[in-house]
Amino acid sequence: MIRLAALALALALGPTHAASQETGGRLTLMPRGGSVGTPVVARARGLAPNARFALVWNSGDPHWRTAAGKFYGIVAPETSRTLARGTSDAAGTLALRFIVPEDFGYLHDIEVRPENAVPGALAAATQGFTVVPQLAISPRSGPPGTRVTITVTGLGYRFYQLVWHLLYDGAQTGWLSAVTTHGTARVTIPASGAIGVHTLQAIEGPTAPYLNGQQSPNAQRFIPQVVAATFRITAGRAVRPPAARAQTPPRKRPQTSLAAAAPALRSDFASGSVGAPIALTGSGFAPQAPLTLTWETYVGNRLSGNGWSTQEHPLANVTTDANGAFALRFPTPDDLGGPHRIIARAGGGAEAAAAYDIVPSIAEITPRVVAPGGVYTVRIKGVGWSETANTYTMVVDNGDIGYGCGFNSQGDVTIHLRAPGRIGVHYVDLYPTIYRGEINGPGAPPAGASVNGIYFLLPMLNVIDHPGERLPAFHLAFEVR
Repeated sequence: MIRLAALALALALGPTHAASQETGGRLTLMPRGGSVGTPVVARARGLAPNARFALVWNSGDPHWRTAAGKFYGIVAPETSRTLARGTSDAAGTLALRFIVPEDFGYLHDIEVRPENAVPGALAAATQGFTVVPQLAISPRSGPPGTRVTITVTGLGYRFYQLVWHLLYDGAQTGWLSAVTTHGTARVTIPASGAIGVHTLQAIEGPTAPYLNGQQSPNAQRFIPQVVAATFRITAGRAVRPPAARAQTPPRKRPQTSLAAAAPALRSDFASGSVGAPIALTGSGFAPQAPLTLTWETYVGNRLSGNGWSTQEHPLANVTTDANGAFALRFPTPDDLGGPHRIIARAGGGAEAAAAYDIVPSIAEITPRVVAPGGVYTVRIKGVGWSETANTYTMVVDNGDIGYGCGFNSQGDVTIHLRAPGRIGVHYVDLYPTIYRGEINGPGAPPAGASVNGIYFLLPMLNVIDHPGERLPAFHLAFEVR
């Protein structure tokens, strides 16, 4: 974490020796920057003689901020951890070794502190160390469609360090972030294209790949502007992704049980995709009482100017038994993804509700085989309504081609596209994204500043790091012949 502006400037422009103004101690690191796992020797002098010290690594604990369907950037409280401990000699010098931990990239303050120092005490010596981003892939070769796992360590969390863009053969696939995964992004893409070598690159850039980043006002010493690897596609039968139905997220069970006396509802599952069966039970109502069941949802969009509101749609009418209970089975409604309520009301005012989440699901591409230039269709159900769930982006053969929004169409995203001309198997990947929101957090531009082309509406490849809802990526294939 960058806590000392003067130190950051010194690292960027000149020598990296930064003496503590409070104590006169001096810390040097060899090397002064490196990727995760790099061995480092830390040497301090000017310390109190024959005293115990701790070598402290300072960082941050960022997380996304979302609330009421909106996106508010990130917050990042400071953190620290001890890397090593040791005793200075009679001359006040100390040598310690450590391995660069798996953490966020860019500049970190490393401090030498008295081992028994009270919280807030001044460091005996301070120095900066730069964690350098690094890219690795596995495997390095295979037939078309091979699932290639890309691991990038040392990603940052400040505005100009948060986003790295993945390019496949020069086409932008999507972006990588590691806000909640502690600096490491791990994504899997299909190997696409002809037999031969294909290039994967990750390029820094807060709004888009910054192609001459070494000349930017935010350029930092030791940080490469591009990290890259190559994959060789070999001859062999094309690997296809799992069936679409197997990619639907697993259903969750409810965590609450029916109340003994008061009216209550409970479903056998607390989540499911469109069409998944729901077994609903109710209890605690008056005997032989007619009930009206409704389904609560959101209706509207962000473009009309009229906003959106919650609405209740009729679901069923039931009558309780002699014990005031009932049971009902029905399919998950074809509706927006995200949280909903199932509400049961009696004529006398008794009411109960159960929570249920619709999760996104996808159908197979139709048709599965298409002529060059022919039309194929991709359809997603259960797309959400919030700023972090209402949009899916589409990647064809590892090139980002655009997005689809499901709010105005109550969760249905139907995409019609023309097939490419190349004969063979082609790959379609769909990733969630952030539709829009506020850009808050460390290093973010001031409120009201113009920031064009921000990472909104770009494929968020590391879906585990997606803010707000936990949303799946989908992987499909079709053949041109």
